[in-house]
Amino acid sequence: MNVNILKTKEYYNTLLETDLCDCGYCRNYRTEVKSAYPNVATYLESLGIDINKTFETSPLEVDERGMLDYLGCQYIVFGNSKIDYYHKIDDVEFRIATSYPKTNIKEEHFVLELFPIRLIYNQ
Repeated sequence: MNVNILKTKEYYNTLLETDLCDCGYCRNYRTEVKSAYPNVATYLESLGIDINKTFETSPLEVDERGMLDYLGCQYIVFGNSKIDYYHKIDDVEFRIATSYPKTNIKEEHFVLELFPIRLIYNQ
């Protein structure tokens, strides 16, 4: 990956809470993910990414134990990367997303996807 860390960090610094999805699943993600996955948060921070400001998530339904699985959590990254990028931290895999909503960003960027994420649902 060739990440423009400064540009990526600036992008996340400009995102306000009101810019983010307000559904219960996304609010839960923001509340729980950093403490549940500190190594993932540290890695994303090294790329300029704020773990609490996802571009897109793909949650399933809450299970009988009150847990929620996210099958994909996507982040915008400025720079470029080969499509076959792969990284793993603990049980979480990182890949370049090939399917995601339109970003409407003109500068060179890509979407990084990580999965699976399993969190307590507290909403």
